[in-house]
Amino acid sequence: MMQGQSIKNQVYEGIMKDILDGVYQANDIINERTIIEKYGVSKTPVREALVQLCSEEVLNNIPRFGYQLTAILPSQIIEIIEYRKVIELGALELCFFRLTKEQIDELKRQNEEAAGLIDTRDSKLHWEANNLFHRTLCSYCGNGYIQKSLADAMNICTRISNQYFTKLWNESKVSDGSNHVHLVAAIESGDLELAKATLIDDVESFKHEIL
Repeated sequence: MMQGQSIKNQVYEGIMKDILDGVYQANDIINERTIIEKYGVSKTPVREALVQLCSEEVLNNIPRFGYQLTAILPSQIIEIIEYRKVIELGALELCFFRLTKEQIDELKRQNEEAAGLIDTRDSKLHWEANNLFHRTLCSYCGNGYIQKSLADAMNICTRISNQYFTKLWNESKVSDGSNHVHLVAAIESGDLELAKATLIDDVESFKHEIL
């Protein structure tokens, strides 16, 4: 039996984690009874968690059938990329002239680790490295609301990655991460406008790889 935070919240977070980890793919059906058995809880918190995911448009309730993981449409991909650009550019402008050497070195370290993943052809590892870089850079702005907004946006992008990236790896369309290297170089040189332009190119590359 689950303890601590509310059972509904734990079930919600468990389902969401499985979605973000790619356990469920777009259009898969999540069955209420399966979730009840997995977490060993009663029907009520499971139903409440599923209803919340429906209200967030992550799932779609199909009566007498189950809960379907919604596919993310091209129009939604365009919108989330525009949203990310607003968030990430704002965060970059807030922190740009007060970034420390230690913070820049951390971004460089992440880039070095990401470079070692290219040959693995593992789309999940590639995306996790990309996700970490963007969230780390955003965290340097020191604004919790901005960081939460980006985290939510990146969760949607993780679902997009799960939906599209295996095919993209097979077609060799995924970025090699060089934009992150160029972005750090622009930051290190103190060129805000170049850094902003590079960040825009990098965020938009996610859209161009898919659409």
